[in-house]
Amino acid sequence: MCTGACRTTLYSASAPATITSSNLLGTFEECVLHGRIEPVSTVQGFKAEIAASGSFCPEHVVKPVTVFFYTLCDNDHFSSPYLGHIRLEKKGYRVPNRGTMQVTLLNPLGTVVKMFVVMYDMNDMPPNSRTFLRQRTLNMPMGASDQDPDAHQWLRYLIHLKFASSKSGKVYLHTDIRLLIFRKSDADAAALHKTGTPYELRSFTHGPSNPKYSPRK
Repeated sequence: MCTGACRTTLYSASAPATITSSNLLGTFEECVLHGRIEPVSTVQGFKAEIAASGSFCPEHVVKPVTVFFYTLCDNDHFSSPYLGHIRLEKKGYRVPNRGTMQVTLLNPLGTVVKMFVVMYDMNDMPPNSRTFLRQRTLNMPMGASDQDPDAHQWLRYLIHLKFASSKSGKVYLHTDIRLLIFRKSDADAAALHKTGTPYELRSFTHGPSNPKYSPRK
């Protein structure tokens, strides 16, 4: 069994590049999204196409993506994840108050890695507020729940979106978009095949609920 833990220092030079426990996948998710683990490598050349639809369709934009690679465990039985970081303009990306976000990640060769589609509703968002949505896509046993204690081990894709409203109530994506990709290894596929249980990809979107919105700083 591997062991390990999350550090609280933002990309500290002493932070481990390897998270060494399958039981810490949930902790790993939070640590990576908040920049508390030092990556083993950084790759440029990825891009993301960002689009939204609803009461109006803002112009599609293409943004560079900085990709940070991590080692989840020091053996070959676990897939190696990477984080894609998309920095937005200071003014943000204006979106309808209710609609669908689409973020398509492309590798340096221009091949689609993953298309994220997230439905959202910010019609009740007060002016000068902020919130976030996080969509997880799990490769999970058919009939299982995303609240299962093992759900963190089924994670394959994740997108973290930050929303903010202006004084006039217009809604924007702000600051950045973060994507987490778990590359499925041969060992993963063999383990699933061995169980004989049918698996399926399912997406679940969650955000804060108490409170749902916070005042902008």
